Amino acid sequence: MKNIDEKYMNLCIDLALKGKGHVEPNPLVGCIIVKNNKVIGKGYHKIFGANHAEVNAVNDALKTTKKLKGSTLYVNLEPCSHFGKTPPCSDLIINHKFKRVVIGLKDPNPLVNGKGIARLKKAGIIVNSGILTNKCIELNEKFIVNVTQNRPYITIKIAQSIDGKIALNNFSSKWITDIFSREFAHELRAQNDCILIGKNSVIQDNPELTVRLVKSLKHPVRIVIDKDLKLTSKYKLLKNKPPLTIIFHSSSKITKDLPHLKYVKLKSDKSIIKMSDVVKHLFKLGYNSLLIEGGAFVYSQFIKENLFDELNVIVAPKIIGDGLSPFKDFKIDRIAKAKELFLKEITLLDKDIVLKYKNY
Repeated sequence: MKNIDEKYMNLCIDLALKGKGHVEPNPLVGCIIVKNNKVIGKGYHKIFGANHAEVNAVNDALKTTKKLKGSTLYVNLEPCSHFGKTPPCSDLIINHKFKRVVIGLKDPNPLVNGKGIARLKKAGIIVNSGILTNKCIELNEKFIVNVTQNRPYITIKIAQSIDGKIALNNFSSKWITDIFSREFAHELRAQNDCILIGKNSVIQDNPELTVRLVKSLKHPVRIVIDKDLKLTSKYKLLKNKPPLTIIFHSSSKITKDLPHLKYVKLKSDKSIIKMSDVVKHLFKLGYNSLLIEGGAFVYSQFIKENLFDELNVIVAPKIIGDGLSPFKDFKIDRIAKAKELFLKEITLLDKDIVLKYKNY
């Protein structure tokens, strides 16, 4: 039975992935309905605010089968038990008299978190949960961070040389990595709601922070940390064109929001804006994922505050020597205080490699 359950749960996960980029901030969910060892219905959550995966699977099954009584329903995330944009999926399952429900992961959302399972069991339905749990967690890691930590999922992206330098000391090095790595970086941008950099990165690189190298309907909001409001409209991020740029500062200067530009004042702690305050404010604004693109001071602050979930290091086969380290402002006095990460994945991009770490 375990192997069969895992087989169908893998199918649920494959279906769920079809909704990627369309359902956020909702979770990715796929659903399979099986009767007499035959798949009779499939569905996934397609668009934010539309039918959940269970509803789509039931509707699919009813095209060929009049009654679902006695069937087994597989879903990678616990069916909801509350009214949101759609009615509770647990009620739908009960009404169609399913015999068994197999769940990959209990929903960490406090609005659900076991309530859907309890409702199904109370109705006499056999419930088995915890099938391919780790894969189901990985599928919805951004959603899980959102509902359990009340903040965006945070990814740090660094492009560096073999000897760990992100720039020459004279900042003349615009790109260290090649075009394939830059395309990868733009794909990362497209997967996030916001991109954050510090004032110095704007001054040195004058970036656009767009997704122009990949096809994407999504244009992430640009976030700049400019404590004293030193930047002017000569920089691309402050010019009058989309997407939106939000500038966090702690200055007493009078600011005026524009359609393409928003200013947010935060308190500074010892003349430093805390990244946790920035992240908290972004979450209140409805942003659920954040990509950090530098520079060294900003990278160091996120490491100091242990405020990140994933670190992507793109390494070019180059030796720079005396240059700028990405974490030059993160200082420890003994090796026991070193930040240790888990290497999740290694990807080869032509000559460059990507090292993907998780902050567990």
